[in-house]
Amino acid sequence: PHTDSTYSLDAPGLQILLCMEYDATGGESVMVDGFRVAHQLQQDDPILYAALGQIEVTGIYKGDGSNLQARRPILRHDHEGRLIQVTFNNYDRATIRLAEPQMTQLYSGIRYLDSRFNSANYQWRYQLKPGEMIVFDNWRVLHGRGAFQGKRKMAGAYINREDYLSSLKTHNIVKYHA
Repeated sequence: PHTDSTYSLDAPGLQILLCMEYDATGGESVMVDGFRVAHQLQQDDPILYAALGQIEVTGIYKGDGSNLQARRPILRHDHEGRLIQVTFNNYDRATIRLAEPQMTQLYSGIRYLDSRFNSANYQWRYQLKPGEMIVFDNWRVLHGRGAFQGKRKMAGAYINREDYLSSLKTHNIVKYHA
């Protein structure tokens, strides 16, 4: 599982996945609460948790006439120290050059997170049927899918986080302090 657009300066806040066709076996959607895993890391190894909140990692995408790059910690916090974003994608991570102690911490943290993101104990799985969609917070929830055989057609969309939070506040659904 991963978050999308680690290479974007303003990664999408919400992601929508719609199942349009499904004539297959397998291919269930996999969701993981990245905040739950991060809080577990904070309990298990506060020093490693702090390191993942400080060491910046570059996400990169080159292709289709684009060259996108963004740099941020895997665990991003607001000015009051609250976790606000988990940014994790093993396929978008650029080459990293750090001093050995930081590199060791970073890769220890990545191994910790990756092992839990891929553990059934932290995953929620669901097979979307045609016409069903799932909407999730791309700053918090990692997603992926199981292997499948056959035909599966999905459509997706993103919603900017700022627009989403503005709507929540405008309609008095939730109060958010940035």
